[in-house]
Amino acid sequence: MGVTREQLAEIFVRAGVKKSVVDGLRADVPLTKQGVDSVDYPAILVAIKDTLGIEIGDKDSCELKTVVEFEKRLNK
Repeated sequence: MGVTREQLAEIFVRAGVKKSVVDGLRADVPLTKQGVDSVDYPAILVAIKDTLGIEIGDKDSCELKTVVEFEKRLNK
């Protein structure tokens, strides 16, 4: 079973993204246009590694801009 949007939302909150921001995220809109700061990205990547054991390299992380892109990367 792959990573769900609900799990991804929990990881974002665990990484320090405000729950009110996470609750309103649209899956196909860039996260930085929805209140997720680029400074949040490293914390999100650490939370993904700690929670799921999946490490995302620098090159791959630069390509992850939406919830859908995170889902696809984590479920491949």
